[in-house]
Amino acid sequence: MLARFFLIAVLILPGGPALAQFYKDKALTLLVNYGVGGNADTEARVYQQYLGKYIPGHPTIIIRNMPGAGGVTAMNQLGLNIGSLPDGLTLGFFTMSATVMMTDDPVLKIKTDDLVPIAAARGWNVAYARKDIVPSGYAKPADFARAQNIFAGGYSRASSQDTRLRLALEVMGLPYKMVTGFPGTAQLNKAMIQNEVNFTSSSLPGFTTQVLPQIVNTGIGVTLFQFPVIGPDGNPSGNPALEKAGMPPFDKFDREVFGKPPSGVKFDALLLVSDVGSKMQRGIFLPRGSPAEAVAALRQAFVGVAADPDFVADYHKITGEDPDLVGADEIERIFDRIRKIAPDVKRVLKDSIAED
Repeated sequence: MLARFFLIAVLILPGGPALAQFYKDKALTLLVNYGVGGNADTEARVYQQYLGKYIPGHPTIIIRNMPGAGGVTAMNQLGLNIGSLPDGLTLGFFTMSATVMMTDDPVLKIKTDDLVPIAAARGWNVAYARKDIVPSGYAKPADFARAQNIFAGGYSRASSQDTRLRLALEVMGLPYKMVTGFPGTAQLNKAMIQNEVNFTSSSLPGFTTQVLPQIVNTGIGVTLFQFPVIGPDGNPSGNPALEKAGMPPFDKFDREVFGKPPSGVKFDALLLVSDVGSKMQRGIFLPRGSPAEAVAALRQAFVGVAADPDFVADYHKITGEDPDLVGADEIERIFDRIRKIAPDVKRVLKDSIAED
């Protein structure tokens, strides 16, 4: 999984005195676009422990959390150089919102070329619910067809989190109400424990550290399905390890519930958002205009940290998955897919995020 990330090493400027001096005696801020205890924050703090070791000059690594607007506030701040300069000392560590970028949502004030890609992390997202979402209690996938009072918890209407939940429920033809505006995973899970929401999803860091011990293992809730990616054959594809653990991809779950696989443009839109959101779950960026030495040093550092066995072990222990990093070229290919989204899919996504 990590091997493909090493391909970017050939594009990195060789290390030397210039790179070593650039970060010497400096601090590098990781700007995280969700709150403390959330998925992105959990991952960022693992990187914080190891990244400085691999950056020439060994700067101090600082975490700065800036939640808001479903993760977009921090993206705008970095891309527009609000509160920081393009000096290589502020590095965005973002949960990416595929929906916002695909729909040209005005809440996002920047374009993809306002960000200089350093690396991206792939990851999976799991849907879960309170057992009492079904009146007689949830025991098997077919029971979900009887869920009538669904309150889905999200971050903002335009976030990929909310979009995936809305589209999944609409593909299944189930009635729901979105309860959105939560600043992070911790607050969302607290709301589920208090029965303020009964259906939501999480990427694996929050799922492993919060959902399993607080919701699933306590008997409050149950995992339902994983959001799939688009496989090499163009069909939905899931994570085999998650499926083995009882979390089928959404298309298989839907077939178990209703007896036939999902189809139609809403499912196409759901699959695209899930695919882009999984293959670029976290994006790591400098703002446009950052020094070339900073770009080279940071790309080099992520190659190094990805190969560190202690980092890999800690990352797996905390998040429940292995780190799966890709380089700048892969990010540009994903950005290109976003720019070339099919008109009917783009229309579905725009309709989905429109205010009621």
